[in-house]
Amino acid sequence: MKKKILSVLCCAALAVSFAGCGSNDAGTASSSAAGVTEVKESESKAKSDIALGISFGQNVHPFFKAMQKGAEDAAKELGVELVVQSADSSVEKQTTQIENLVQSGVKAILLNPYDSAAVAPACQAALDKNIGIFTMDITVDGAEATSFIASDNVKIGEMLAQYIDEQLGGKGKIALLVDPSVSSLKDREKGFTDYIKAKTQIEMVATQNGAIERTKSLESAETILQAHPDIQAFPGINENSALGIASAVKASGLKDIILTGVDATEDVMNGIKDETLAIGVAQDPYQMGYESVKNAVKWINGETVDKEIKLECEYMTKDNIQEYIDREAQYLK
Repeated sequence: MKKKILSVLCCAALAVSFAGCGSNDAGTASSSAAGVTEVKESESKAKSDIALGISFGQNVHPFFKAMQKGAEDAAKELGVELVVQSADSSVEKQTTQIENLVQSGVKAILLNPYDSAAVAPACQAALDKNIGIFTMDITVDGAEATSFIASDNVKIGEMLAQYIDEQLGGKGKIALLVDPSVSSLKDREKGFTDYIKAKTQIEMVATQNGAIERTKSLESAETILQAHPDIQAFPGINENSALGIASAVKASGLKDIILTGVDATEDVMNGIKDETLAIGVAQDPYQMGYESVKNAVKWINGETVDKEIKLECEYMTKDNIQEYIDREAQYLK
């Protein structure tokens, strides 16, 4: 049942940490994966002189811990300095971190935005100073990142819709929880709803905001289930919506509603293992962090990097869930 998405192949004041960064001619970003330009070794900035800053919207969740591990492993392999900071779910704190990194003289910032639009002015100010912005999982809305690496979130939505379509035979009633403030969730919503409208006769009886927070997902799902107890599928497009919906379904006593999730997190994987969730779609946040550091170093050294990089995703099922449990355990060591 494995189906793969096409692989198209972020601070307190840090002036002391980045004092050793000299000037260099940064590279460019290409819109396609072809023809990365190599530079002569003598022209390349010495790895020991490269320091990167990374700001997470938050780095407590296992998804972001795996992303951080990937970035740290790549920095270690390449011999570059990486200073990791978390905004602790604060737009104001993340904006300040970006601004301080700009003042410190760093040449590239790796960023997992907490709010795609709110951090755009700070990102644009960095870009205007020829400082690279490398976004991971979620990109910036209102500024053009140097490079963005993520799963193909439109495709994730399509994968969820295709599974629901197959299980319902193209007909039935479903509901969906969404969140327009997060670029990845907007893309998943688009992929899901476009597929349902174009390829099925499935009726979307309700759509509500609330996907980003588990408590809000639970409340929104309870409201929908009370109004539409006859729905046959209620897919989650991320971890929090999946688990909030699952809790609401369990509390309602309703049976035989198809539930899905996204991300190879402990709770989602356990939900698949115990069959609370029918399937999930696994992303690879470790690779997002790892490849972002590699691309930032290439760009600092004058090489061309891809403007957008799509990573592979797969279905998680009861039959293959152990391999994802093992993978995530390795990432979080």
